[in-house]
Amino acid sequence: MKLIYSHLQTFLPDLTVTPQKLRDDLTMIGHFCNFYEEIDGEIVFDLDIKVNRGDCLGYYGLAKDLSIYYDLKLSHFTDYELRFTDYQLPITITSPDVLRVMCLQLSQIKVGESPDWLSKFVRIHGVNSVNNVVDLTNYIMFLYGIPNHAFDTAKTGKNLIWENNHGKTSNFTTLDGTVFNLSAENLVISNPQEVVSTDFVGGKNSGTYDSTQEIIIEVAIYNPVRIRIDSREHKTVTEAGIRLEKNLDCNLIPQAIKHLAVLITDLTGAKISSDLFDYYLAPVIPPQIAFDPQLPSIISGINIPTEFALDIVAKVSHRPDLNIAEDLAEEVIRFYGYNNIPTTEPLHFKEVKNITPKIINLIEQIKDQMVSEGYDEVLTWPLVSTASDPKTAIKTENGINTEVVYLRQNMITSLKLQLEQYQKYKLPHPKFFEIGKIYYQENGNYVEKYALGKYDGQNFSETILDDLDKPDTYLPKAINNHAIELTSQIVTLDANVTSIESPEKIISHYQSLIPDNILWSIEITDHYQDKYTFRVCYFNCDDKTAKKIHLRTFGLDKINL
Repeated sequence: MKLIYSHLQTFLPDLTVTPQKLRDDLTMIGHFCNFYEEIDGEIVFDLDIKVNRGDCLGYYGLAKDLSIYYDLKLSHFTDYELRFTDYQLPITITSPDVLRVMCLQLSQIKVGESPDWLSKFVRIHGVNSVNNVVDLTNYIMFLYGIPNHAFDTAKTGKNLIWENNHGKTSNFTTLDGTVFNLSAENLVISNPQEVVSTDFVGGKNSGTYDSTQEIIIEVAIYNPVRIRIDSREHKTVTEAGIRLEKNLDCNLIPQAIKHLAVLITDLTGAKISSDLFDYYLAPVIPPQIAFDPQLPSIISGINIPTEFALDIVAKVSHRPDLNIAEDLAEEVIRFYGYNNIPTTEPLHFKEVKNITPKIINLIEQIKDQMVSEGYDEVLTWPLVSTASDPKTAIKTENGINTEVVYLRQNMITSLKLQLEQYQKYKLPHPKFFEIGKIYYQENGNYVEKYALGKYDGQNFSETILDDLDKPDTYLPKAINNHAIELTSQIVTLDANVTSIESPEKIISHYQSLIPDNILWSIEITDHYQDKYTFRVCYFNCDDKTAKKIHLRTFGLDKINL
């Protein structure tokens, strides 16, 4: 997402931080900033917005976050003096996929070229300037993150209907001339005669041109699942579709459409000629969440003042994406600043129950053993082109690759493809393994299981890990070792250990299991709760011997595959 500094100040007029600081602070509060640059005299930031923050796909959402972080006043643009008429627009909503729609009719419009500031704005955001009305709809979309549209009533009429297609028409031509074959469930905007727009792209007769004199502007939010299905069905990605398939804030629509109406009247001389149409399927009310102001301190391991926590919660509690107390705690920690978490002091955390599934402990041990035996770990696609057993195979729909449509029923199918890659690049003596899931149908039910597939240089084999005994924890058992060959090289190996003992005691334990004449050093390189990562350096032995001793010392040689 692009962010122009000067237009951010539309909502934060008191913002004066340097571009460098703004870049760093945006990243610090969770909106990763790749870089900033100067384009046409404007400072422009390039941001990666998280998929769960649809509210920050526009300037307003980012400004709200920054207003909290910097404690600045946020301009809301809610005090517009708009004079509506008594005329009620003949609009009908029948689709359950419509969450909220607001519409307004404007007349006596003078469509023309956009002023320089507006054409530059849309150009920086990668959109071609069309005319003052179309550019303003794009401007509002980038400002609030909510797509909108202006219909020329001379072409579409005023009797607009939001509905699922249900076979009204099959051929639909977009503004750029692309032809779709609409299916029955596609969400469309139509009039009594034809479909004039889909939920994510406008039709050829829905645009605004130099001859346009009257328009209906609409700002709408739909079921994001329907948007994803429709856009992928027609293999079309649009700026509107990208936003509408996220969870957007329906309560922001009134501000967006009023802002758009004011801009159009100011820029084109238009007059408002209808009442404001508002359809709201199920008004979103932020949930009431029981919140302990000590929770952020418990989660982060540092002391966050109660007053600060309560202040942040009060400022973010309007967001519909915050549903549990931990969501609120995350917001408190985010605005407190990850950079304020000390790196030189121990964190004070609450012990929590270890809920790691036993299968994960088994997988970790198997991976260590396979790598120590000289196997490479590979990762392959779970999708394959042919089914091993067509009767039990699971076929995917609407996949990203029409040539691989079956979920693999065993690991060997995928590993054979991997062997072809080894042979293609003439890699000598291939030995590799993969741990992943296999899928099939059994008695009418879908089944998925973890499996180990390996190629030992000559043969393929597979083990279903769900059928094996699984350890409660990943805590290797130490075993005495035997005499070893002496050399002068140093071999460094790592091991992961789970223990409730102190670091000093556990180091002493494993150190006592390794003869002094081959132990160069032993240390803990990582420690979190009861999990330790050991790094051991061996000398006076070769690689094979060091690995064998390492496996036995940390109990990694007792896994039967």
